[in-house]
Amino acid sequence: MLTIRRFQKGDEEILSVMIRRTLREVNYTSPKSELDYLIPHYSPETMVELSETGHTYVLEEDGQIIGSGTILPDGETDREGETEGGIGAAFLSPESIGKGYGRKLFETLETDELAAKATRVWLTSSDMALGFYEHMGWVNPNGPRARAGEDNLLYMEKRK
Repeated sequence: MLTIRRFQKGDEEILSVMIRRTLREVNYTSPKSELDYLIPHYSPETMVELSETGHTYVLEEDGQIIGSGTILPDGETDREGETEGGIGAAFLSPESIGKGYGRKLFETLETDELAAKATRVWLTSSDMALGFYEHMGWVNPNGPRARAGEDNLLYMEKRK
């Protein structure tokens, strides 16, 4: 049975291991420079920091952690006066992909109070996850599958 709950102290080690495994096994088509940054970045300490800055949700199946995602308050208002929020560290374990769990995770993240306050929510995507985000109604503001910014990332957004 799938359950979604808020992050609890003690989840950080399991989440870090799961995210790093997913990056290695699923996101292998991402640019090497991106993986070289992301794999060490998602440490247990980073997971705690994300949970303290935003709202981190944990997916469990039969008591085993299989995914997570965080909605972060951007705190910024852009030139058009829009309030922004960001989604980070959204990952599923490799064996959990394709079962509808990502949709359930994003339904939770997108209805969280931090997302509800934002007029624009953004995230960065891997090559492997682009189809999922597009299916969920996310769009790349730079054009389909276009990379942008100094880090050459795939940005996706939803506006209200």
